[in-house]
Amino acid sequence: MKLSFGKFSKAVMYKYWLIAQLFWQDSLVYRASFLMWRLRSFTSTLISLSVWSAIYQHQSQVFNYSQPAMLSYIFLTAILHSLILSTSLHSLANEIYSGQISFNLLKPINFMGMLISQELADKAINIIFAIGEINLLYLIFKPSFILPPSNTILIFIFWVALGIIIHFIINLLFGTIGFWSPDSWGPKFLFFMLIEFTAGKLYPLDILPQIIQKIIYLTPFPYLSYAQTQLFLGKVNNNQFLQTTLIMIAWILGLGLIYKLIWKNGLRNYTSMGQ
Repeated sequence: MKLSFGKFSKAVMYKYWLIAQLFWQDSLVYRASFLMWRLRSFTSTLISLSVWSAIYQHQSQVFNYSQPAMLSYIFLTAILHSLILSTSLHSLANEIYSGQISFNLLKPINFMGMLISQELADKAINIIFAIGEINLLYLIFKPSFILPPSNTILIFIFWVALGIIIHFIINLLFGTIGFWSPDSWGPKFLFFMLIEFTAGKLYPLDILPQIIQKIIYLTPFPYLSYAQTQLFLGKVNNNQFLQTTLIMIAWILGLGLIYKLIWKNGLRNYTSMGQ
């Protein structure tokens, strides 16, 4: 029994490995949109580094951040955004509305497993390009970096994984719009704009007024990179470790439940239009 189970597991894993490979190859063949995404990310980071470097020319401390801390924050945020906020689910709503998803639902594979395989492939290619971009930016700005306390590295990795899951579920929710409408770009564009200001890409959230910080923390957005950068920079105390972890898990469970309910309701009324 153990032998047959092992063969089955290897066969299943190989199947999803092939799906990831095919997605990787497809991304490199049709690469215009991917290159535009990378250019957008690179330009955004370049602008942030330029602005903050100019600010620190005449002062060593701004908003309780030294120059090494702030530049470390910007570099780390760039990497986390490439890892956490990259996604392969942009076309999911259109695939559902057009009926194309029917072919995937009928294949002898787990649909969610297929999406996860494609998502991991997308993040792998994004992080490879992000590392190259970061090296180029490092040569331009030559910053001093702050390294995290050794006892928080595993927690940092865990928080990054939780952030990836939160973002994945949010994009699944956007995909379910396709059960009722082909127009998911409007809500997603608003989401991208909110991310720029609420996930800490342009600046650390703790420089904002307290009332705005409290409002932002009512959303899952700070847990898509800001919380991780604060942990990396040693700005999270022992009492906040457990609290933040539980909040992130709660968002995963809550968003996951909402997605499951909407997905079931959508499939119940799904007509696979055009197929």
